[in-house]
Amino acid sequence: MKWMKQQCIECNITQELKNKNMLLLKKWLPKIIVVVAIIAIGSVLFEKCGSSVEHKAFLSQMDSLHKVNDSLQAEIVKDDAAIDSLDIVAVELQYKVDHQKAKVIKIVETIEIEKNNVDSYSEHELISSFNNRYPKDTVTNPLPVAQPVLVSAAKDLVELDGAKQIIVLKDSTINTLEAKVTVKDSVIGKYVSKEDKYKLILTNKDKEIAGWEGQYQKLELQYNKLKVKSKFQRIGSYIIIGGLGYLMLAK
Repeated sequence: MKWMKQQCIECNITQELKNKNMLLLKKWLPKIIVVVAIIAIGSVLFEKCGSSVEHKAFLSQMDSLHKVNDSLQAEIVKDDAAIDSLDIVAVELQYKVDHQKAKVIKIVETIEIEKNNVDSYSEHELISSFNNRYPKDTVTNPLPVAQPVLVSAAKDLVELDGAKQIIVLKDSTINTLEAKVTVKDSVIGKYVSKEDKYKLILTNKDKEIAGWEGQYQKLELQYNKLKVKSKFQRIGSYIIIGGLGYLMLAK
């Protein structure tokens, strides 16, 4: 009898403990579930919002780099068009220089021909040439001794006339060459500008590559975090399900 009473007492105590535990569990389990649910939902929303904002900022940065590169490419196209125009001008100037050089050569040849013609002048032709050149200073028939002097003077005058024409062409050639140098300097400036733009484009491309690499690393890290989080969520869900099942069975 004593043994049975003791056993009954122990059973009562055990039952009371179970009842207390059940009461505590019933009391705190809903709160725990609510807290766990709020934390889980909040963390998910926070991660989604944070990730969305960061991703939008990244896409905006990439879009900005694309626009800058597109603008630089458009400027390079304009530089190419300007270079083509300047090259055409340079070719025209070079043609002008070559034409002026050809004129100088022609004048030199003409001078030699006219000087040779002076040697074949008759006395009348020699006097006529001076009278035509200097109509105010009439030249009469020279003495035989003075005729070689007049021939030499006539040749010098031929060279003088040719030299004047050559000087004018030389001055024009110098001006043309200076204009050509200015054009070539402009072409070089355009090429330097193009080089700077290409360097900037490459720099932006490097930024894009670095940005996408960083984005990939972030996504990989986020993926690993989600895997760990998923495991904890499964464990938490198992605990909640187990607690609910326990409560249902305890009833």
